[in-house]
Amino acid sequence: MYNERQKEMIKYLSEVKFARAEQLSERFQVSLETVRRDLMVLEQGSSIRKVRGGAVYSNLRAKEMEFEKKMENNQQGKYAIARMAAEYINDGDAIAMNNGSTTLALAKCLQNSKTQLTVVTNSPDIALILSDNENNQIYLSSGYLRKHNKSLVGGMCNECLGNFKVDKTILSIDGISIQDGVTEYNTEEAATLRKMLEIGHTRMILCEFSKFSEVAFNKVCSADRIDYVFTDWNIPAREARAWNDIGVKVLSSPQQQLSVLP
Repeated sequence: MYNERQKEMIKYLSEVKFARAEQLSERFQVSLETVRRDLMVLEQGSSIRKVRGGAVYSNLRAKEMEFEKKMENNQQGKYAIARMAAEYINDGDAIAMNNGSTTLALAKCLQNSKTQLTVVTNSPDIALILSDNENNQIYLSSGYLRKHNKSLVGGMCNECLGNFKVDKTILSIDGISIQDGVTEYNTEEAATLRKMLEIGHTRMILCEFSKFSEVAFNKVCSADRIDYVFTDWNIPAREARAWNDIGVKVLSSPQQQLSVLP
């Protein structure tokens, strides 16, 4: 899990693409040794790549992060995004949700705040959370269970999802950019996300700002196929405007929403 300085360093490098170690030391008011340690941590997480004299932003990764690490990273941001997205879901909605750390946070927000939901999901964990509300109807897809993140995927899963039409598809994703669209590390997960987008009338993405301009191995859809992106307070205004220009509404959670649900 990155500390606040390391998160700000990723954000800065995503904007400038390259920075010398001395620049980073001056900008963040830390020693060169501290910068080198930070860059080592960030490179291990594949967020940046060290080069001679400094570091470059790394926005292309083929390797999927361990799900437990996704759950640990930036929990405050995930729950702030989830609380905001929950306000756009109405009692009685039919929704599709994939398995993901931010959609899991959303499920916990919806557990007692909304009722009479019809939920289609490939996540056993989300299904169990939302089934605690006896007024909800839960449909768990078929498919085989990925050990990596406990999601159901594969041809049987996608065929099952094809039997539904929902008001809103809500996805937690690995990467998103205007140029490359929505991307995912695992090929089978990507196919399941495509099917979920097909069955949804309104398509909503939940992701932290660190996912912007990150490109994973498999393309899910182009950027203009999305209706809403819910993200955190770190997104620059110019980035939000660029998405609005292609017809995608970007909503950022306020920074004061810092408490984490139990």
